[in-house]
Amino acid sequence: MTNHDQPDRGAEAQLDQDSTPLAEFRVRPTAVAEKAAPARRTSVTFYLSEGLRNRARAAYRSTSFEEQDSSWSEMINKALIAEVERREAEYNSGETFAASEEPLSPGRPIGF
Repeated sequence: MTNHDQPDRGAEAQLDQDSTPLAEFRVRPTAVAEKAAPARRTSVTFYLSEGLRNRARAAYRSTSFEEQDSSWSEMINKALIAEVERREAEYNSGETFAASEEPLSPGRPIGF
C-alpha cells in the first residue's frame, strides 16, 4: 500500500491533541441512536427565540451540503439526538431513559 492509498490522519490527530473544552459539546449522534429512532414520524411544536431560529437556519443553509442533511428537520433531529445522548451519558450511565407516550406537563417546572 502506498501513502496515497492511506487516509491522511495528521489533521485528525492534530484536532484530537488541540481540542478545546468547547469541542467536548460537539456531539455527533451515534449509529445506535439513528437505528433506534422509531420509523413512525410525528410533528412537534415548540417555541424558541427568533434570534436562535435565525442562527440555526443560517447554520443549516451554510452547512447542510457538507453535513449531508437531507432537510431542516434532519438537522433538528441530529441536534436533539446529540442532547439526548449527552443527558443519557451524564445522568443515566449512557443508557436510554424509559420512553413514555404520556404527555409532558405544560408550562415551566416549579423553581425555575
